[in-house]
Amino acid sequence: MTYSYFPGCSLKGTAKGLEEGLVKIFSALGDKLVEIPEWNCCGAFEFGAKEKILALSSVNIEKGRGISEVFLVPCPACFRNLKEAKGTAVSILHPLEVLSRPPVWDRLNTKRDLKGVPFTPYYGCILLRPKEFALQADEPMEEVILRLGGKIGASQVKSQCCGGNLFFKELEVVKRLANKVLDGAERNVVTFCPLCYLVLRTFSNRDGHRIFYLTDLILYAMGEEEIEFFL
Repeated sequence: MTYSYFPGCSLKGTAKGLEEGLVKIFSALGDKLVEIPEWNCCGAFEFGAKEKILALSSVNIEKGRGISEVFLVPCPACFRNLKEAKGTAVSILHPLEVLSRPPVWDRLNTKRDLKGVPFTPYYGCILLRPKEFALQADEPMEEVILRLGGKIGASQVKSQCCGGNLFFKELEVVKRLANKVLDGAERNVVTFCPLCYLVLRTFSNRDGHRIFYLTDLILYAMGEEEIEFFL
């Protein structure tokens, strides 16, 4: 499978590790992520005018259509914006919607498992709502964690807001919201959102919680990465 790949700004900066993991995993699956040439920022949620955000995303879609009609968009904010802008011309997928499909695991060579350790899947507030632009897969992170031999714990916080969009404006508010998430989570927390990862890592105590991208767990199971999680 060849995807039109839209990384978004975060995966070229603070979430570079997430992009590196995605490329390794999809390469192992035999799929190609072809980065959209000269893509531009989608505006995320910081750019005030919604119609301009959708216009920026529409430009990215047009740039990527020559590669594939199926787009892979890992950043939740980018995923939301491109999905809202797409119309009916193309398919916008999040990696979670691909990686949680059973046929994928027939192509993935895993060498070790998660030893029955409980993990809290943390989606944040974008991926699960609103329904028309949310993930179409049912509990995809839970599905992957279970397939890797882990357990699901403390899932009641999975869609709580961490306050990430206020990170550079109202740090005390963000700290309060992040601690509320961490207080309700298992010691091992898994996310796929660059902003959520940044916030939870900032306010977590390494002796109390460890924060992972889901790709870290997959790469660990493949024998491609060493991680330390609480047993």
